[in-house]
Amino acid sequence: MKKIIGLLLLLVNVNVVLAEMISSTDFESFKVGTPFVRSLWSSEGFSPADWDQGLANRTMIDDTAAASGLHSMRILYPKNQFGPEFTGCQIPLEFNPRSEAFASYQIRLSENFSWGTTSFGGKLPGLAGGDNCSGGDMCDGTNGFSARLVWRAGGRIVLYLYHMDKPSVYGEDFDLVYPDGSNVFFTPGKWYHVAERVKINTDGSTYDGEVELWIDGQQVLLLTGLRFTSNGDKVDNFYISTFHGGDDETWSSADSCYAWLDDVKIGTEYADVAYQSCRKPEIGADQTLCTGAESVGFSSDIQPKNATYVWLLNGEVFGDEFSISTWTPGQYVLVLDSAGCTRRDTVNLWNDLKPDLGPDVRICNTSFVTLDSRLDSNNLNFEWKKDGKILPGKGSKIQVKDAGLYEITVSSYVCNSVTDSVRVTSGLLPVKDYEGKAGDEVTLSVQEEGKKYAWFESESSDAVLSASYQTHYPDGKSYVYVADPDGFNGTVGERVLGSAAWTRSNFDTEWMVFTVYRELTIDSISIYPTGKLDASIRILNDADGSLIFSRTFEGIAPYECRLPIGVTLPAGKYRMDANGTTAALYHSHQAEISFPYKVDGLISLDGCNLAWINAKPWYLFFYNWRITAGNYCARTPILLTGTNDVGLSEATSESWSLYPTVTQNDFYLEGLKDNSIVSVYSELGKLVFYQKTDRIQLKVSLSNLSVGVYTVVVEDENGSRNERVVRR
Repeated sequence: MKKIIGLLLLLVNVNVVLAEMISSTDFESFKVGTPFVRSLWSSEGFSPADWDQGLANRTMIDDTAAASGLHSMRILYPKNQFGPEFTGCQIPLEFNPRSEAFASYQIRLSENFSWGTTSFGGKLPGLAGGDNCSGGDMCDGTNGFSARLVWRAGGRIVLYLYHMDKPSVYGEDFDLVYPDGSNVFFTPGKWYHVAERVKINTDGSTYDGEVELWIDGQQVLLLTGLRFTSNGDKVDNFYISTFHGGDDETWSSADSCYAWLDDVKIGTEYADVAYQSCRKPEIGADQTLCTGAESVGFSSDIQPKNATYVWLLNGEVFGDEFSISTWTPGQYVLVLDSAGCTRRDTVNLWNDLKPDLGPDVRICNTSFVTLDSRLDSNNLNFEWKKDGKILPGKGSKIQVKDAGLYEITVSSYVCNSVTDSVRVTSGLLPVKDYEGKAGDEVTLSVQEEGKKYAWFESESSDAVLSASYQTHYPDGKSYVYVADPDGFNGTVGERVLGSAAWTRSNFDTEWMVFTVYRELTIDSISIYPTGKLDASIRILNDADGSLIFSRTFEGIAPYECRLPIGVTLPAGKYRMDANGTTAALYHSHQAEISFPYKVDGLISLDGCNLAWINAKPWYLFFYNWRITAGNYCARTPILLTGTNDVGLSEATSESWSLYPTVTQNDFYLEGLKDNSIVSVYSELGKLVFYQKTDRIQLKVSLSNLSVGVYTVVVEDENGSRNERVVRR
């Protein structure tokens, strides 16, 4: 069987000159549960130092998470521990000294990852040289340097640099900033690709050293004018150094948590370590043996040149081609590796019928939702119902815009039929659909009075503000869209606790003052307890101190806690305090705090009630306010159906079918009669396709048309007329 994962280099052209990869590992060659000790690093071509911390008892090969392939290295950070002796691990991976070197790795933090207890920070790997100056040492030019990353409060990631000119005892922080100006934060549970370049300074008197960093291929830092060493030491190791701390228990992990490393690489050029964005294969929906077929085939929808494939059946290797044929039920995983870019997809083969519409759905972020049975449609029958009424859709998925109870019944001639259902609720505006004679004028309105709305003739057109909207019925079906122009869903205030944090418990004398300009709802806020406590959040009228909202949250854990508030406030001036909270909360004090924090025309966080606190400036207690106002959901679609004099019900033929019902570019009409006329109309009733055909099947392409809703009309020589709606 072919080696399928972890190819270091694929020679796609014999004339390509490849950079020198110093060493790399994807952890695929090792048994799950194996501690990744120094000898295993050596077996992968690395040169580990003659010492380490934590490799034997806090690292292991794991298959529960992987950025590529099937395996990664998991690192343990035990609860209530700090420092490299007791948490995380350390090992310098050495290489021949170089004036410039590159390294990269992929990292994922566990969903419960703790940034600390009452102090927040911890180390992550980076390049280094010489004696790896760190740990509060003075970097005098003869004891090396280190360019590791560090996490700070809330998951903010910075470069933590020990260099000859650092301004204090410990390493110097340098913010990592995306091209859009936002700081780099790591979200637990998500993989990140980190790449780093370090160029050494020429000599001790020359300020020409450099550090460059990329996150997921985006440059987030370029430092120049640095001095690292004065004794000729160069970049000579990739320092896997990760632990909580800090030098006392305040930096300890509040919970036992993990990090996973994958695809560790050390190279001589950026191409050796560059982020590779690649599309994962798609092997389709779940399938069933209920079709009566003797075997079922699965295949990758992409076949890159020089790619390798591995198919797993219930975790065991099953095949190594781009497609397989099988009749064995189970879970199949395809892992595709192309030029070092590894992605996977999963599909199930069932003995019986198992439609799965998933959990209940709320329509808000989009105008429509797609309900998907997650079954391949080959040789199966599908019947859809809404609130007990049969719907016209006959495929494995349908697109809906209205609330209701939707059911799908799947059947075949081999197995018994199975039904699944899903409840769809909607936050869209209350509207109704309209039906009338084609060409007649119609006035559309929202079933809410006393407000103006934004009406749209398409999903991308400019708005026409009006309390109602006048248009004409189309010849067929089309959509118009309506939205609340004052709807808002977003956040205001400091996002997370700052890197400089103090504690306070003067909750009866210090509070946040804020102004509401029109009715809104405060959905949630974050607080940062110093220890386990009961938190009391109150909102009062700032003018007379009358209580408007109060809620106590019991047994809140240390560090960031998200608290549901759910209070709707009219325009006015208010205060929010924590009076009644049983222990201290953290607050931020750093230069970038600047009041007021505003959403224009909606809310302003004006600061503390005490001028001297605002002057510091300090930011008290309440972070990342999630607020909503008006109807903030997506544009609400309204279906217009125009009928002609004959009437659709009198001139309809159901003899032909259209698939797929939701299409990107092309769709097919099948079962047409002789001398059929096929017309396609845009949302505005414009004819965009017309063809007379005597074929049974006809392909229609929308690839040169804009995204939108189109009506397909088929007429035969007897005058029978039928139509369908498709979305592109």
